[in-house]
Amino acid sequence: MELEPIIVPIEENDSEIQQLEDDIESDGYDQLFQSTEFCRWRKNAPYLYNMLFYELLECPSPTVQWLDQHTVKGDLKCDYYRLIIGTQGGRTPTDSRNELIVVEMRLPMLEYDFSKQPDQGFDELTGEHGGYEMGIRGSMHPYAPMYHVGDVNKSRAMPQNTFKIASFSSINDIFLFDYSKHPSKLNPDGKCRPQAILRGHTDEGFALSWHPMQQGLLLSGAQDGKMCVWNLEKMPNSSTTTTTTAHNGIECNTIIDPVEIIDSQRKLVDAIQWHPSHPAVFGAAAASGTLLITDLRASSGTATLIDPLLSSTSSSTSGSKTLQFRVKVHAADCNCLAFHPANEYAVLTGSDDATIALWDMRNLSKEIRRFEQRHHDGVLEVAWSPIAPTVFASSSADRHVLVWDIKSNDGVIFDHKGHDARIPDISWHPTRPMIASVAEDSSFQIWEANIVDNLISSI
Repeated sequence: MELEPIIVPIEENDSEIQQLEDDIESDGYDQLFQSTEFCRWRKNAPYLYNMLFYELLECPSPTVQWLDQHTVKGDLKCDYYRLIIGTQGGRTPTDSRNELIVVEMRLPMLEYDFSKQPDQGFDELTGEHGGYEMGIRGSMHPYAPMYHVGDVNKSRAMPQNTFKIASFSSINDIFLFDYSKHPSKLNPDGKCRPQAILRGHTDEGFALSWHPMQQGLLLSGAQDGKMCVWNLEKMPNSSTTTTTTAHNGIECNTIIDPVEIIDSQRKLVDAIQWHPSHPAVFGAAAASGTLLITDLRASSGTATLIDPLLSSTSSSTSGSKTLQFRVKVHAADCNCLAFHPANEYAVLTGSDDATIALWDMRNLSKEIRRFEQRHHDGVLEVAWSPIAPTVFASSSADRHVLVWDIKSNDGVIFDHKGHDARIPDISWHPTRPMIASVAEDSSFQIWEANIVDNLISSI
């Protein structure tokens, strides 16, 4: 289904949310999602958001992440951004091949002043510039599409070089792509051509994390219960030199083995993350409601890679076992975690028990706060705002993205209801208070809520 993307920049309005009349302009998006909750959200959207972009992809994307590329391109009304998305179950209903895609977004500058451009968006009937019907429409196009063997379970860009993207496939391998080396259109032969294949897991996975300080250091976790550490900076000698067959559809000359494999002693690892300020520490969300905290300073495999990042008082002890703490933090599987970007002790966890918990790593025997009875199904992702220290977002199988403020008694400050299926991934923009979210109904949305923007602006 071909749909025109919709984007609505909305001026601040202090009036209460209204139930609009049914003659509001509809589109294919509304025709597909007929639930009462979605229809109510769609009608009230102009009063809830500074900006809203939504589009139906040809197939669901299980992953989304903002990249740091941001350009103006001489356009006084819009900014241009890039994000990563991927496909699951085939790139189209009739094509089973999958893609990893870097997309470029054209989004409006909310501070753009129509009155300074008298020939643009002027309504002769009202004598006014702008307004709801004259919002700047955004656009989305594939900047670098790349064939991908297997579903794109999770993709993350290296923070030190966002051209390099690790993508966990449903065939158990992790592909490393450098999209600067790929054309702007798909290969006509349909081959998947990653720069390297990371091979060490025996089951598919959804957990990836690049080290925030050490370039090329990658963590992965999978449903085989293993956690692997990879060093991609020096591209070590591979165990196999070439894998090029018509059968698997992959052409690649480099297969990399993990530097270290760590057994979680759990049946699966759902999420993994390096600590943002402790270079030897990472956390993982695992089965049976388990939070794993691992310290690699005593690791024989990885210690030499992180030694330059450690202070002299916390150097590694080569040859010792890796230190690992296992804490039961939820009544059901722990699906996600997020270390606070500034507070070195704070960590969030989310679970299939529909709760989110805030922990102090110095005392994991009791949570600081448990956020309950707002999500009504499993919590799939949690993410701290990079620009507001008390704000975080969560996505759930209940089709909602909630934005929370830990200073608020109620907790939830905004409920995004724009999706009609499970929401596996969300991503905060690094410098602007907007969120990208993807759902299993093939919806892709970028949104900036009025109340979130106002809260962050007041900090």
